Amino acid sequence: MRILIPTDFSELSKVAIKYAVDLSKDLEVKLMLLHVIDTNTPSMARVGSHKLQEAIKTSSERAMKELLASIKKDNSHNIDISYEITSGTSIGKYVETTALKNDIDIVCIGTKGASGLKKILFGSNAASIIEKSSIPVLTIPEFARYKGIKNIVYSSDFYNLEKELDLIIPFAKLMDAWIQILHIDKADEGFEGDLQQKEKSLIKDFSYQKIKMTELKINSVVLGINNFVADVDADMVIMFTHHTNFLEKVFQKSVTQNTAFQTRIPLFTFQKEA
Repeated sequence: MRILIPTDFSELSKVAIKYAVDLSKDLEVKLMLLHVIDTNTPSMARVGSHKLQEAIKTSSERAMKELLASIKKDNSHNIDISYEITSGTSIGKYVETTALKNDIDIVCIGTKGASGLKKILFGSNAASIIEKSSIPVLTIPEFARYKGIKNIVYSSDFYNLEKELDLIIPFAKLMDAWIQILHIDKADEGFEGDLQQKEKSLIKDFSYQKIKMTELKINSVVLGINNFVADVDADMVIMFTHHTNFLEKVFQKSVTQNTAFQTRIPLFTFQKEA
């Protein structure tokens, strides 16, 4: 598995790095750090700023090497880690290009708190990454700590359920994790058919025993997910989305609430089929 971690050398980006490094203790993982020097700032855009650009690049190289040395010093296990430094005006574009060029499986980014989650998802850099990434994005909240992944909550609208499970199950099998399929029924429509029978059918079709289906009737998606995450002691939440607009709708009513889901549980987003 190959994981790309964009970094600006901030403490927040180090949260994602630490999570990925700790994950590499349990899985065979190749990590790649990416730093994009933003050339869209006024100082970088000035005519005759070549010396400034060179100075920033040199500084970035030094910061990256210090970061790598720190990672290896703090971890006794062997870590397969590389890095790339580039310059550009669209971080999302360079993350996507670098990910595709290096056969990346997951892009991993950090976020801060409830309001921070809204900012990271709908603000500048991270929103650009999520919107442009054809590759799954793993968002790590500031208080998340890797302690194994044994319980995955997959929030589903039941559309393309089997196709989406095709993408989730290989990861779940690697971790030997439960997949808790959660459907929030806001419109009192419910699942058409027997939920238990569907669960048994999925277990048989995917040859994976650790699948459970749950439906909750509740008006708030965030509250429903948060309550369920707490009930099952989830280690990760997975969502499929067309773009960040869906995530914005999910979080817009709770940006001041520091729920466990928003501050401690990693969010794994996949692009949903149209």
